Amino acid sequence: MTGDQEQQWPIDEDLGALRDFLLRRASLAGLRDDRLDDLLIAVNEAVINVLEHGGGEGTVTVRHDADSITVDITDTVGALGRHDVPPRRPADAVRGFGLWLMSQLCDEFTIRRNDGRSLVRLRMCLDTVPAR
Repeated sequence: MTGDQEQQWPIDEDLGALRDFLLRRASLAGLRDDRLDDLLIAVNEAVINVLEHGGGEGTVTVRHDADSITVDITDTVGALGRHDVPPRRPADAVRGFGLWLMSQLCDEFTIRRNDGRSLVRLRMCLDTVPAR
């Protein structure tokens, strides 16, 4: 399936339903195995950030084409910026490294602010397995 229409999911506390939705969408796009797991982990981290730090509300938007699957996660606070991503995992941290983790797991990881919202974009290529 290519040229797929984007679909949105409202962010709420039901992370299991969101993961099921994303699993179906990413599988239909052709993402598999470790790459699929990496995307699920990265999106989960982004959504938890929205729930804990981004106003508790937002949306997850998923779309794909023949080359990649893209997931945009928006919040309602707009305080997040690229400067919030540490260059390496904080030593001895058990929490607080979700942004760093997203940057390591996905082929593209960007943060933008627009109209009082933050947008995290996570993209995975479908046909290639990039070197880490």
